[in-house]
Amino acid sequence: MRVAITGTSGRVGAALARHLAGAHEIIPLPRPRPDLADPASIDAALASLECDVWIHPAAITSLEACEDDPALAMRVNAEAPARIAAWCADRGVRMIHISTDYVFDGAATGRIDESAPAFPVNVYGRSKLAGERAVLAHPRHLVLRVSWVFGPEKPSFVDAVFDAAMAGRPLAAVADKWSLPTSTADLSAWILRLLETDACGALHACQSGEPASWHDMARCVVDEMAACGWIAAVPEVRRESLETMEAFRAQRPRFTAMDPARLSAWIGESPRDWRVALREFVRAKSEARGSGFTAAAGGP
Repeated sequence: MRVAITGTSGRVGAALARHLAGAHEIIPLPRPRPDLADPASIDAALASLECDVWIHPAAITSLEACEDDPALAMRVNAEAPARIAAWCADRGVRMIHISTDYVFDGAATGRIDESAPAFPVNVYGRSKLAGERAVLAHPRHLVLRVSWVFGPEKPSFVDAVFDAAMAGRPLAAVADKWSLPTSTADLSAWILRLLETDACGALHACQSGEPASWHDMARCVVDEMAACGWIAAVPEVRRESLETMEAFRAQRPRFTAMDPARLSAWIGESPRDWRVALREFVRAKSEARGSGFTAAAGGP
């Protein structure tokens, strides 16, 4: 199949372009092709494009950027996917739209399935929910909600923890906010399988396991680094509260652990536990550092 992928200069788009290339012909659409804030740019890109599937991970994902310019957030995260979804539907092209757990308010604990009502608490979530609804107005399209994405394509929270531990800097992470992470490698594998199905509607695409806080993830990272011998001992990770994060001007939902059971039914297996996927990523990242690090010295 000919698969168009937006945002191939970003984390998810780059991962999809790399992992799907062996099985499908990839049409990469890195920023600013098209400029999602400009309807004319979108129309120009669509006019010259032929594909069987359009995968759309591109978005403004910074919560603070969305708060600062709500109109831009709506143009990029809602109006652009709506335009693309309509074009796809008119031509019989299947669209897979990447969304977020931040469409939920995080007020209740317990795993969230696809039937749960969405009540976003910030501009980012509202813009992404509007995009979801526009895409799902076309019955054949698919929305995949992801959360706390990590992978080698672009630095994330996981990389920040890894680098700080390698440098021996103090570590701290929020311990009172929970979700389930998503590995870009696993997400790409799930999408490869979904392309062989007629799955449509909304699916929760995240790892399995017990809901995790950022503190849990940070502890998993340093535990694996020590187990691999890349740091001499497991450092302390100080617990922080969401309310103390002064840089967070946008409200964050507190509990958004999604249930991937419906995804499991479509791909024929349960997603890996988040700890397994994260440890694998840490091992690969450690090995990529090469042999210039001496564990006993506690740094590179």
